[in-house]
Amino acid sequence: MDMISNLLLVAFMGLIAIVAGIFEDLESDVASTSNPNSQVQLAPQVGKLHKFFNRAISGEPLLVGCMSVIAGSLCYAFLSNGYNVLFAIFISAIIATAIQAILSVTSYMGRITSQSLYNQPLFMDMLYKHVPVMMAFAFVSIFSVVLLSYLMVYLLVPAVNLSLPIVTAFMGITLGSIGSAVGDIHYGAEKLYQNQEFGSGLPVSNSGNITRMSSLGSNNSIDVLHFCSKFAGPLTGLAFGVVIFLSFWTTTVFTVEYAYIVSIILVVLITLLNYLLERNTRKKYGKYQ
Repeated sequence: MDMISNLLLVAFMGLIAIVAGIFEDLESDVASTSNPNSQVQLAPQVGKLHKFFNRAISGEPLLVGCMSVIAGSLCYAFLSNGYNVLFAIFISAIIATAIQAILSVTSYMGRITSQSLYNQPLFMDMLYKHVPVMMAFAFVSIFSVVLLSYLMVYLLVPAVNLSLPIVTAFMGITLGSIGSAVGDIHYGAEKLYQNQEFGSGLPVSNSGNITRMSSLGSNNSIDVLHFCSKFAGPLTGLAFGVVIFLSFWTTTVFTVEYAYIVSIILVVLITLLNYLLERNTRKKYGKYQ
């Protein structure tokens, strides 16, 4: 019975991880955390003015890890003082979201004003429209990471033998890495570079030629969000959820020795599937030049 309840908990953790992954990737799309930054940064220098939110505090792993460890540390402090679990997680996520919003606004305004030399204006409606959306997604993502870490430390059997702030740091870095590796691919390939031949490199002279215009006017980061919510966000959530579920499923069902063997088999199978997928894709769309 303990194994069944533990499996249910692991499945619930996978579900939370899916939610965290979806909203982390979409938050990154609204605020342009990583992939498009070099193109957005260069665009005004080559005469391509834009309305993209250009935050670039850091890459997603560092940013999400930093915000997660802030929320995890606050939650740990609240729990140590006897606060209710959900209240502690809720307040911690709100505070971390506020910090992330402040960093996002100041970095965006600083970056855009530094490009005034190239006549790039600072659009105030970008702040009014993008910051509330970004904060909503960031809150859900941070809340999910802290809740996931809490389940690992306090409820899982066997529990993760680390403190809550450390686990939230690891989970945040892992989530940010997956968002950067999975979500950004579908963010850039299908949207920013849809006019590029499959597998082709991007010449430096064209780096600033981002997809700035749509049929109804100029694109902004919320337009990118609409696009990514159909594919990149769910894929990021699925990837993070699978990682969390498989990581704890093996140790729940099998003993430690067999869990290592099963994990190795899973890695080999996933690697083989990736190889077959890439080979079929190259056959269908052509090889890299």
